[in-house]
Amino acid sequence: MTTEIRGDDACGPDGDPGGAANTEPPMHVSVVVIGRNEGPRLTRCLASVASADWHDIAWELIYVDSRSSDDSVTRARAAGACVHVLADDRPCAAKARNQGWRHARGTYVLFLDGDTELHPGFVRRALAAFGQPDLCAVWGHRRESDPGQSVYTRVLDLDWVYPTGRTLYFGGDVLVRRDALAAVGGFDPALPAGEEPELCARLRSAGWSIDHIDAPMTTHDLGIRSLRAYARRAYRSGIAYADVAARMRQRGDRLWQREARRDFHHGWLYLSLPLVFAALAYAAPLAAAVLGVAVLVVLARTAARSAWKAPGQPLLWAQYALHSHAQKLPAFFGQLHALRARRADAALGLVEYRDTARASGQPSATVRQGLKGMLIGLLVPLAGVWRRLVAERWVRVWSAARLREVTGHAVHASNVILGVVETQGSANVRFGRRALVYPGVCLETQGRGVIEIGDDVVLSRGVHIVAHERVTLGPGTMVGEYTSLRDANHRRSATSVRDSGHDAAPIEIGRNVWIGRGVTVLKGARLGASCVVAANAVVTRDVPAGAAVAGIPARPLPAPALAST
Repeated sequence: MTTEIRGDDACGPDGDPGGAANTEPPMHVSVVVIGRNEGPRLTRCLASVASADWHDIAWELIYVDSRSSDDSVTRARAAGACVHVLADDRPCAAKARNQGWRHARGTYVLFLDGDTELHPGFVRRALAAFGQPDLCAVWGHRRESDPGQSVYTRVLDLDWVYPTGRTLYFGGDVLVRRDALAAVGGFDPALPAGEEPELCARLRSAGWSIDHIDAPMTTHDLGIRSLRAYARRAYRSGIAYADVAARMRQRGDRLWQREARRDFHHGWLYLSLPLVFAALAYAAPLAAAVLGVAVLVVLARTAARSAWKAPGQPLLWAQYALHSHAQKLPAFFGQLHALRARRADAALGLVEYRDTARASGQPSATVRQGLKGMLIGLLVPLAGVWRRLVAERWVRVWSAARLREVTGHAVHASNVILGVVETQGSANVRFGRRALVYPGVCLETQGRGVIEIGDDVVLSRGVHIVAHERVTLGPGTMVGEYTSLRDANHRRSATSVRDSGHDAAPIEIGRNVWIGRGVTVLKGARLGASCVVAANAVVTRDVPAGAAVAGIPARPLPAPALAST
């Protein structure tokens, strides 16, 4: 369904509105440009069509807009194009191209994307190649207009480099016989990506052939300047591979069968590779080193195989090799998405890799949130594997080993160390068994000071213990977040508190003591067994066994309040 926008009731062969269709020579080439929010790129594209070497070739210009939110329609009308707006809730390139060629009057249809610029001599050279009657489509070389805009564009530019000659498929820019399109029904509107190779498979089944000639065809403005856009483009290619390969299997066509299976298997491999490497680094360092060398060998092999695409540019070969493998991970998730949609018999929507810009040129909040949501969903399985195999095992083992090394004392394997424990000073710390230590704990001993942690003690996040003489935590003690236990104070000095020295007295915490969040326990304090210290209290003197204290300084709580504490 489309809405047609014209300056008059008809369009002349050069794209200008006019009503003299009956006196015009037969139309030879219809240029169909499709676009969505292309902005200045579209203006450059339409201008390149107008300035091409048409000479005595009759042509018309048609623009099909996929519900742009910018001024693309206005730009196309200003360029003299016949404009059609695709009124569809799920716009895609296949639907736009179908609308374009069905409105075309030419014997041949030249398809262009709105972010490309046509080479002046391509149409004339392509028409000259249509000598064989079985040839339905001719395409040439597409290259990036500004490959230096980012490292992503630089490597993706080489993706456009294909060998010339008869090919299995063409891309978005191509000159096609209109009667061949009509014979097979055009593009499949159900495909949000990969619509060109799928069409080519049907054309080949009908006896047509496709030729890639050695001639410049278009320059392209990919506009990828961020990892986010790069990953989303690869994600879309994964959807295309899976969708097209599924259709080809039903037809018995070999197109993309091997490539889709290879990328799917590589995706699983690359997803698991960091975890395998981490496990080997812990259990078998030599095997991890061998795996690292194997990865480098594979990258070098890929670089060597791609050298023909960029002669004399070894750095670009290496970058392209890395890209060739890195893109397989988001493409793998794209294949998974297509597989889930196919099993649920759900339609796949358009996947845009470019950020939709605000007037300020910044990506919109909707785009950022959508991409963030997509990445979160894709990374959930990896996050689960990481948590189970790395965070809950490797990090704990590593933290316990580090603590044993820095203190010089045995740390029993029954202790659960959830994250790195910071130690300062002489690190004279002794652990019992079955302690639970959260990340962010700091243990500091100075001189001959010692910290003794009994069995079954819990040290919550951010606990800071400082011992100049001795700090003892009895069995079963629980210490709340960001609590500070310090057995020494600076002496007062009129000149330098820093250099005045300390007064110290041991802190003794009895069995089964419960210390709340943010408590401060100062030098010389003794906390009796099973006592409770309320949150944010400051303990400056002894607390009897079984008592509950709160406040600054800490005082016994009244008997009625004890039950609620």
